[in-house]
Amino acid sequence: MLEFAARQHGVVSLEQLLRLGLSAEAVWKAVAAGRLHRVHREVYAVGRAELTAKGRWMAAVLACGDGALLSHASGAALRGLRQTAAALIDVTVPRLSPVSRPGIRVHRHPDLTPADVTEFDGIPVASVSRTLVGLATFLREPQLERACDQAVVLDQFDLREMEDLLKRSHGRRGVARLRNVLARGDLGSDVPASGLERRYRELCAQAGLPAPEVNRHILLGDEYHRVDFLWRKERVVIETDGNRYHSTGWQRARDHDRDALLTQHGYRHARIAEDTITEDPSQAIATARSLLRR
Repeated sequence: MLEFAARQHGVVSLEQLLRLGLSAEAVWKAVAAGRLHRVHREVYAVGRAELTAKGRWMAAVLACGDGALLSHASGAALRGLRQTAAALIDVTVPRLSPVSRPGIRVHRHPDLTPADVTEFDGIPVASVSRTLVGLATFLREPQLERACDQAVVLDQFDLREMEDLLKRSHGRRGVARLRNVLARGDLGSDVPASGLERRYRELCAQAGLPAPEVNRHILLGDEYHRVDFLWRKERVVIETDGNRYHSTGWQRARDHDRDALLTQHGYRHARIAEDTITEDPSQAIATARSLLRR
């Protein structure tokens, strides 16, 4: 029992104790003898009543039953995204049935998917994306921005995961605020991914154009899209189309859809073919200069 509890930051549930072979009577006697200390209904601290923050968080998750996850402010604190001094511990459960526990703020999300469920330091916790969506329900934008930035700094931010969750969360409280924050963020490598991109960046520098951001993700509606060159303030996007990767009908159709999205969301944009960059670089630069001057 001690070894099992140690893996859970010093706490166990009654269900786990029964699975370990203890009887209900043995559990009651251990409580009476001071070997188990009640934390929540059917959740106990083993050996000593004092718990670390992680022990309290784990106990709260166990108290809320199968599928429960640490989330919101508590999940963010566990992951190091944002400290919390809240008296209540945030736990999300994957059902609508009423769950009430003293000291726990229960959030009900029957639409949780496997992508929303992770583990951090042995504690079941909502994914980083789900945690940030939870924070967006009560934080102001500057606070939310710092939490998002910390997720990127700690290498916990998953762009594809976030994109998928935003699609599933349309209309939910806080989602619009989170989109605003993410749209301002520098989500990208700023490193050219190909020789063609390196060549075009060099041409921009030689022509004295403002330095563009390279390979950045921008939010267009509910989805992130990576663009080759971005002038954020001017809302200008340039895509450099290599002959090999933009020659099929499928890719051309995808390019057309992306261009329509850029126009819809207020970006001026152009596609510059590889042949233009290599054979007529002055025209390739003139295209960008024209868009930037408008």
